[in-house]
Amino acid sequence: MCGIAGMIDLAGARPVPPGMLARMADAIVHRGPDEDGYLEEPGIGLANRRLSIVGLLDGKQPIWNEDRSVVTVFNGEFFDYPEVKARLEARGHVFRTHCDTEIIPYLWEDHQEKMLEHLKGQFAVALWDRRRDVVVLARDRFGICPLYFAVQDDWLLFGSEIKAILASGMIDAKPDLRGIDQAFNFFSVPGPATCFAGITLVQPGQMLRIDRAAIRGGTRATIEKKYYWRIDFPDQGQEVDGDAKTLVDEFDRVLLGAVERRLRADVPVVSYLSGGIDSSIVVAMAAKIRGTPIPTFTIQIMDPKLDETTQAAVVSRHIGSTPIVEQVGDAEVLQSYPELTRAAEAPVIDTSCTALLRLARSVHRHGYKVALTGEGSDEWLAGYPWYKIHRLLGAFDWLPG
Repeated sequence: MCGIAGMIDLAGARPVPPGMLARMADAIVHRGPDEDGYLEEPGIGLANRRLSIVGLLDGKQPIWNEDRSVVTVFNGEFFDYPEVKARLEARGHVFRTHCDTEIIPYLWEDHQEKMLEHLKGQFAVALWDRRRDVVVLARDRFGICPLYFAVQDDWLLFGSEIKAILASGMIDAKPDLRGIDQAFNFFSVPGPATCFAGITLVQPGQMLRIDRAAIRGGTRATIEKKYYWRIDFPDQGQEVDGDAKTLVDEFDRVLLGAVERRLRADVPVVSYLSGGIDSSIVVAMAAKIRGTPIPTFTIQIMDPKLDETTQAAVVSRHIGSTPIVEQVGDAEVLQSYPELTRAAEAPVIDTSCTALLRLARSVHRHGYKVALTGEGSDEWLAGYPWYKIHRLLGAFDWLPG
């Protein structure tokens, strides 16, 4: 987890107000305590707070291409970075760092906006093409890394968190009832509205193209929003077919490859472990790939009906790991709620977020930066019980109203 922030003049080449970028970056220092970096030029400012995972010694951002015509700040990780780097070097690009961020300006040189089709991983990116005077903001396909923006006084402000935008002092913290309504209807704020008036969430798989070249003709910069990727489920009858063994073997191959790529880091990697199928499989695969046990972190819910530490212990013994257990009860939920709300920048309805907060804090306290999880599997594989309830209720759709 890193953090990015910045501001773009939509009407000219005004200087970035003194101290503003630093305030925006300081507001998200918790995302990147290792390093900070800034670019300030007439009409544009970029900032980065870095959590060093790959290229620990030479990955300071912003990062430029060879002739310094393209510059980027980036939050996230590209899991196929070694393979992409090799292809770019074969095309003549010369890398000066060991950091995955550097593939961004070179991919832009080669592909322009189609660069996003070549980025595999989780990311929020801000890129400035100085020659064309075009700025691109983009978010990964599933929205793992957050990215927000606002427009005020002909400045476009952006940041990995709403806190960064508010820290500019140009946007007042006022409620947006649309975002608050989403929080209590959907238990989340999927966007594009947020709980703060005037601040918009960039959607998963979406990019913003800010064309400042129009300013030279005496007009305001244009902002184009478009999706470079959207999720597409097959219609009934178009699903992938085959015998069970073939499908299971292919699923195993794909999942094993995904875990292997996420183990690529210049720091140790650990894993959350709940004892459920999803995190258990991830932990077992990681241990198989590494050939050694992977450290595991487990939450113990203090309600016996919800305590899964027994199941987690079975998996830990299987791979030869000793789990680090963090306890959570009613008192911890109440104590953590203000902090959760501040972190989520919206009302938190699901109190299980307390467990995730304490789990992440435990990982940090033990000196680790990267943790694998089983997050997302229930969504993709329809594992949540309410999916089954929804399907049953669907039988009543033929009734009028």
